[in-house]
Amino acid sequence: MAPCKTGWALALLVLLHALPALHASPAPRDTLVVGGDAGYAPFQMLDDDGQASGFDVELLRLLARDLGMDVRFELGGWDEALARLERHEVDVVPMFTSDRRGSRFLFTRPYLLRYHGVFGREGRPEVARLDALHPYTVAVQDHGRAWEALEQLEPGPGLVLVRTEPQALRAVAQGKADYALVPTGVGLHTINRERLRGLVPLGPPLLEQTYALAVRSDRPELAQALDEALVRVRDSGAQDRLYRHWLGQIGAAREPGNRLAWAWWLLPVALLGAGFAWMRHRRRPPDPSSASRLLVDLRLAIANGSLGYAVQPKQDLRTGLWTGGEMLVRWNHPERGPLAPGDFLPLAEFHGEMGALDLYMIRRAMEQLQAWPAMDPQPTLSVNIGANDLADRALVDRIIELTGDRGHALILEVTETDIMHAPDLVADALPRLRRHGIRISLDDFGTGHSSLTHLRRLAPEEIKIDRSFVTTALESSSDRAILRATIHLAHEVGAVVTAEGIEDEETLRWLREAGCDIAQGFGVCRPIPPEEFASMLRAQGSAPPDA
Repeated sequence: MAPCKTGWALALLVLLHALPALHASPAPRDTLVVGGDAGYAPFQMLDDDGQASGFDVELLRLLARDLGMDVRFELGGWDEALARLERHEVDVVPMFTSDRRGSRFLFTRPYLLRYHGVFGREGRPEVARLDALHPYTVAVQDHGRAWEALEQLEPGPGLVLVRTEPQALRAVAQGKADYALVPTGVGLHTINRERLRGLVPLGPPLLEQTYALAVRSDRPELAQALDEALVRVRDSGAQDRLYRHWLGQIGAAREPGNRLAWAWWLLPVALLGAGFAWMRHRRRPPDPSSASRLLVDLRLAIANGSLGYAVQPKQDLRTGLWTGGEMLVRWNHPERGPLAPGDFLPLAEFHGEMGALDLYMIRRAMEQLQAWPAMDPQPTLSVNIGANDLADRALVDRIIELTGDRGHALILEVTETDIMHAPDLVADALPRLRRHGIRISLDDFGTGHSSLTHLRRLAPEEIKIDRSFVTTALESSSDRAILRATIHLAHEVGAVVTAEGIEDEETLRWLREAGCDIAQGFGVCRPIPPEEFASMLRAQGSAPPDA
């Protein structure tokens, strides 16, 4: 019996040690006190029950949960929010960043790229630059970001100062000001919510600005903790889902008429997606011990032409015809067998081999195209290329040389996030490529956060909507609003819209009804060998002979 008694004694001892912990009160949690502007919908606002709501509010709830903190929102007037943060009565206020504010507060990393722009009554002159406002009166929020920008203009416009940004729009509606300069989301949301008929955006958004969490100046450890939490929340996808939910509601607003200005203003909605430019995920370098031999093999495969490719067909949603396809690299390694692109493309990127790989794929595309007789319409082939390669003048020269007189059948696909890292260099290469008929496609549209100016400068012939929006279109009204906004914008600026990642007939039907031009995805056709694609073209009556 002794062993049994000993066992019970040990169990009782463990229980007695545990009892104080069972009865003790949990350790008090820190509370994050958040200030803000109660009239800044849809980012910060009070709902019908007087509770804090909006994108910033929900994001801060996620951040507090990540940090194991409680959170309390104390929303009021904007001037009051700034003063309370400076007096250390609140811990955090979300706001636009500026040098002036940076001298007063600590800032986390940016989590949004935001814009202001000009609203006025329909029929007023459009405004493309801030300095064009000087003959007019402009309603702005007192001591807000727009006030800071206009205050520095010489000569500047007459300012009508109001307490909140929705009041700036009301001032225009009531004839108290010629224009209002307010953030894009606030402007669209207010016009839709308050039915301010006759007010429209007049020109493209201005004042591109980063948006972050301003933290009281005596809490550097809190600023650091929030910064790290922002990364975790972003990487989990929660921030992205939240952003798409709130901004998608703006995209659902009905625009009056069919104005290009409205298309430009819907762009921030269309740009929602899976990442933000300044937080772009960079691949880790491959393990040198396992990669060196694979890199040698890859260089050899490029040199001897043994690297393969498949074509994923693209279908015209109006006619049902195949319009062309996208070239996708394939590698059947002589020893390792078929390798996924993710097994070797990061290696090529890390070691500077992407230029050689891009040229290889373009060469293969031209060989395929040159084997085809002239057709009407001429099928195209798309090849993915990096922005760094387009910034290389010698490589662009080589692309032009390879295309010869078939440049009109080649489309170069560059991802939105990639372009944003070197927009000026990419833009410089475009006129040379276009003189030879080569077109540009903005790939994975919506996964970065492009500048309006950059997009207008690049003027891509094709915009490819990222699959993250397409695959959830039937389940998410926000994603459907974003898709409609993107299609509308692309058509207004003369671009063709291709939807990627289509997996079923229902989504295909919805995209057709929404006005999308071209479909691509497993639900349309999986990637296939090039000779099989040629057979499909022959079957529709305009195909090349057997190669």
